[in-house]
Amino acid sequence: MSKRFDNKKLFYIFAALVIILVLTMVVKVPGEKATLKDKFFDIDSTRISRITLHTAGTENNDIEFYKKQGKWVVQQGDIIASTQKNAVNNIITEILNLKPARLAATDKSKWEEYELTDSLATRVSIENEKGKKLADLMIGKFSFKQINDPYARYSGNNIQGISYVRVSGKKEIYAVDGFLSFTFNRKFDEWRDNTFLQFNNNDVTRISFTGSADDSYNLEKKDSHWYTGEIMADSLNTMNYLNSINWLTGQDFKDGFRPVSDPIYQMEIEGNNLLSIQVKCYKGEGKYEYIFNSSLNQEVYYTSDRAGLFDKLFKPQTYFLSEKKKK
Repeated sequence: MSKRFDNKKLFYIFAALVIILVLTMVVKVPGEKATLKDKFFDIDSTRISRITLHTAGTENNDIEFYKKQGKWVVQQGDIIASTQKNAVNNIITEILNLKPARLAATDKSKWEEYELTDSLATRVSIENEKGKKLADLMIGKFSFKQINDPYARYSGNNIQGISYVRVSGKKEIYAVDGFLSFTFNRKFDEWRDNTFLQFNNNDVTRISFTGSADDSYNLEKKDSHWYTGEIMADSLNTMNYLNSINWLTGQDFKDGFRPVSDPIYQMEIEGNNLLSIQVKCYKGEGKYEYIFNSSLNQEVYYTSDRAGLFDKLFKPQTYFLSEKKKK
C-alpha cells in the first residue's frame, strides 16, 4: 500500500514537471524568440541625409557625414573633407543589414558590463534631411567565438567575432556577428579621402621632373622603350618605379597649409587615356619636412620627411640608368 502510494505520488510529480516544461516551451521560449527581429532598422537608404559617429571615450569630437553639393563629406570640428570611396555606403549597409543573433541581457544594470553606457559605447545615429532620427545604435564590447568547422581550421578562419549592441532608448542588449567597433570606432583621418596617385602603368608615356638644374629631366616612353633624355632607361628600374607609385595614398594630413611660395619640386605624369597628373612638393617648416599636393586631390596637403613620399617620388636621373651607363 505504501509502495503504491509512493508510485502514485511520483507519477503526479513527474506529470507536474512535464506540464511546467511544456508551458515553458510554449510561453517563454517563443517570447524570447519574439524579441529577435529580422533587422534592427528598416529604413529607406535614399532618405539618409546625415550620419553621426560618437566614438567611445571622446567628448565634443563627433564625426559627421553629410552631403555637400551632392557629395558626401566628413567633418570633425572645423575640418571638412571628402570621404573615402564607399565609406558612407559601407556604414549604411552595415547598419541596415545588422541582425540580432541572440538576446544577451534585458537588464539596464548590464549596460556597463557590455560597455553600452553613454560614456563607454560608440554611438551611430542616422537622420533624414529634416533631422529626424531614422536609426540610433549603441555599440559596445566584442568577444571571440571558436567555430567548430574542420575546414575553417585549416584556412585560419575558425574565429568568429561577436559584438554587443543595443538600440538607443531600449534596455535590451543583443549579440550580433562581427567586430563592429573595428568598423565604426576609427579616427577621423581614416574616413577621409587620402588619394594621392592612381594610374595604370600601361597608360603612362611621359613623366617630367622639375627641381634644381641637376634634378630636372624627363622619363619618356618611345616605341615601347623608356628613355631618360636620349639614353635608354633600365627597364626593370623603370617598372619598379612605376609599380611603387601607381597607387599611392597620403598618410599624414597637413590641415591648414596654404603655399606662400612656389614648389621646390614638381612632377607631371602624362599618357594615353590619362588626364595629366601634377604633383607639387613644398618646403615644410622643419629642416626635413616636405609638403605634398596632387591634382587628384587638390584641396588636400600631406606632410612627409625625405624618407617618405619624397624619396619614393623624386628619384635622381641616375636611378633609371643601367649600371653600365652610370659609369
